[in-house]
Amino acid sequence: MRGALLMVLLAGPAYADNAPHKEGEYGGVTPGEAPRDAAVKPAKAKRPPPKGTLTWIGFEAKDGGAQVFFQSVAPFELRQRVEGAHLVVDLGLTRLGHNTWRQIDTRFFDNPLSGVVAKAVNATRASKGRPGHAARIEARIAFKNAKDAKEATVRSATEADGLYYAYLSFPEGTAGPATATPAATPTSVEPPEVDETPAPPAP
Repeated sequence: MRGALLMVLLAGPAYADNAPHKEGEYGGVTPGEAPRDAAVKPAKAKRPPPKGTLTWIGFEAKDGGAQVFFQSVAPFELRQRVEGAHLVVDLGLTRLGHNTWRQIDTRFFDNPLSGVVAKAVNATRASKGRPGHAARIEARIAFKNAKDAKEATVRSATEADGLYYAYLSFPEGTAGPATATPAATPTSVEPPEVDETPAPPAP
């Protein structure tokens, strides 16, 4: 599936057009553009969520690499740190929007990532040797191969829809042995040992 494009819509904008599409009609979604479907009348715009809300997480696999983006109604800062086979992204946001807590499973696409999940992290008080921190949203990006775990290249922009996007780009991953699913794993059976000692002559 090299070069295949996947856009996982973990949670679309909280005030986007939620009208149903005709069966078989789906042209994908591009960050910054509202869905276009001539057969569907646009729904009335809903009130945007408050600032500090993570409104959408998206994923795109392309050319063996990957791009993850985070959307909010206003600009926010993010920080990255690597923990084992994960990249932890501290978003400068304070609440999860509709469905943004759901995990994105990216294992079956040609890219170095195996999944993305966001969660709310409670505030902590400072203690000896440990600084406290305010409540925040944290995204954990898992890699298929721990050797590929590294900070992403970051780009941000306010797109044509008036919303702010932070894009994280990852290069092609390290090639590794294919992992078969349990059902497809062949079972190796050793042949039974055969006693080749000639039988004693009959009396």
